[in-house]
Amino acid sequence: MKKQNAKQLEFDFGDISSPASPAKKSEEEKPATELMKTVAARTMNYKNMEKVFAPEELKEISERVTAEQRRRAESEAKRTEYRRMKQLVKQLEEGNKSRLYAIPSISQGEGFYKMFGFSALYYAYRLAPRMGRSARVMKDSDKFSKMPYAASLVNMEKFKDQFRMYEKSDEIEELEDGMIIFTLKQELTDDELGELRMTEETRRDRLHNVLRPKAMEPAIFQAILMVIRQVAPRVRKLEKQYYYAIGEEMLRNLNRLLAYYFDYANGLIDKEEAGKRIMELVDSLFAALAILAEVRVWDYGVATAIGENVNELKRLTEAKFNYKKRK
Repeated sequence: MKKQNAKQLEFDFGDISSPASPAKKSEEEKPATELMKTVAARTMNYKNMEKVFAPEELKEISERVTAEQRRRAESEAKRTEYRRMKQLVKQLEEGNKSRLYAIPSISQGEGFYKMFGFSALYYAYRLAPRMGRSARVMKDSDKFSKMPYAASLVNMEKFKDQFRMYEKSDEIEELEDGMIIFTLKQELTDDELGELRMTEETRRDRLHNVLRPKAMEPAIFQAILMVIRQVAPRVRKLEKQYYYAIGEEMLRNLNRLLAYYFDYANGLIDKEEAGKRIMELVDSLFAALAILAEVRVWDYGVATAIGENVNELKRLTEAKFNYKKRK
């Protein structure tokens, strides 16, 4: 690392060095730390880098930048391809009663597939029970080409063998883009399709009734859900060092928010206790947001948008639970 006085270092990369005494200024500077290199690679500010890093360190940082750019490009290409396949599946599922369409999942990792519409219903309620698989129909969480039903599938090679065994069909087509199409031996009737849909709607109604508490504060419940919908997907995408240092605790706190709400709703704790516990978690979320914004893992716009909804949860908790901090 090049020799550089402390004032310049502080200007370029934050407070990473304390003011040096005249005796220390003549000493050899220590090599750049891994954290400094990581931060520099993220900023990609070469003008400032040249002032601080030695040529060999600049080369290493440049290689990191290139690798990161390649990773981002590959990730974006996968997302684009997934969107294209999802849009195609949405069209193919219109009026579908005889085929199952599976596309590679980009959110769950290697080896996972997603099914939508009729494909998801048939897999979860007709095939999975016979195959000894655990499958459930979920709400489509994608913000594009939304479909009424979604299901996840793993261990595809085993599923192909099971499909041939239980459906007595060898019509399995694998496309170059990764989509896999399974054709049923016999097309379902309109009545059979209606029964599948009724099964799912009955399950959802039953679940909704179980989760509906006797005592409710709907505004607070919705505020908690809004924060969860904003934070949870972003936390799952954090790099490992930030996920384990900050993200994991954020997810636990989101779970606790809902748990404390339901404790109150089911009469296990009173309003005062619920308000206290929720406010403690709100403060923890604010602290985590501040850290992620400060180290530029999340930009200030994202952190501020989330912070506004956390602040709304705080306001509602103070109003609905009559919560006042002790002086």
